[in-house]
Amino acid sequence: MIVLGAGSEESLERSEIGARAPGILSASVQGIRRTAGMEHVSPETHVALPIGLDAAGGATDNGLVRGVGHAALLVHPEVRLTGGRWPERGSGEVLAGASAMRRLGVDAATAIGSRIMLAGTPLTIVGTMQAPGSTIDGEWWMPLEDLTTLMRRETISCVIVDLDGATLGDVQAFTLSRLDLELAVLAERDYYASLLAFFAPVRVLVAVVAVLMALAAALGGASALAAAFSERVRENAVLETLGFPRHAVALDVLLQCTIVALSGALAGGVIARWALGGMLVEFSMGTFALQYGPGSLMLAGVTGLVVAIVAAALSTWRWIGLPTPEALRTT
Repeated sequence: MIVLGAGSEESLERSEIGARAPGILSASVQGIRRTAGMEHVSPETHVALPIGLDAAGGATDNGLVRGVGHAALLVHPEVRLTGGRWPERGSGEVLAGASAMRRLGVDAATAIGSRIMLAGTPLTIVGTMQAPGSTIDGEWWMPLEDLTTLMRRETISCVIVDLDGATLGDVQAFTLSRLDLELAVLAERDYYASLLAFFAPVRVLVAVVAVLMALAAALGGASALAAAFSERVRENAVLETLGFPRHAVALDVLLQCTIVALSGALAGGVIARWALGGMLVEFSMGTFALQYGPGSLMLAGVTGLVVAIVAAALSTWRWIGLPTPEALRTT
């Protein structure tokens, strides 16, 4: 769970609590998880800062920097060190997330020892980390004391706590008993759920735009396919004079449209999965990965089938309305 400043429940970056709050919390709440005698209590500072390569003409970016201690690895078990070592206090060192390095154009294979500029301060990358599927993968970590010194602040942003026996109500009772600390407590899941709700209108807008673009592409494909098959009015009439019933000829057109549309849709789906699957899309201070799974491939197939049905209906509509002699004279 997250203990943060009262009134800042919607943004850890805006939260500020006293640096002594973690110690008071540990002493006041019984039932905090321990590993090898170390409590799962991680004081952290979250700050958005400009980051760039320490080189002339180097790339620049706005990144999320997190000041942490060793306890951060206890409360964030999804984090995995992939190279180098943990940054030391007072040495101007940082730990780089995989997505954060990719955004800045740093090669993960040669990242160790690279220099970056954080808000005008040169720092050295001494370790790399991964946390797939989480925001941490796009963050920069450095010692808590170094970040607070860099920001010239005496407060921290929050405390991340793992409980073992205690409950959310116990921590809430602590925050209510110490009004002087001005604390609030949220389950981590609830915090990110509130962020998700905040961005819900943006997600709806993106979904509407995506549906409109997909609909335009599907109608364009159906129109092109119908135009290709609608020129076969005379051919269909010839098949009818040879003894094939109209429904059989129409079914043949539908089958051909289905083969063409499904082949194109599935080929496009496979190419999209190969080219776009896992691609990182950058925005402001973060990234998100494009996921293309079996469901997306199935959606491509269903869309191709719908396009085929619409194209077959459009291409046979003209022929069905004509008598056979007139259809044979059609050019």
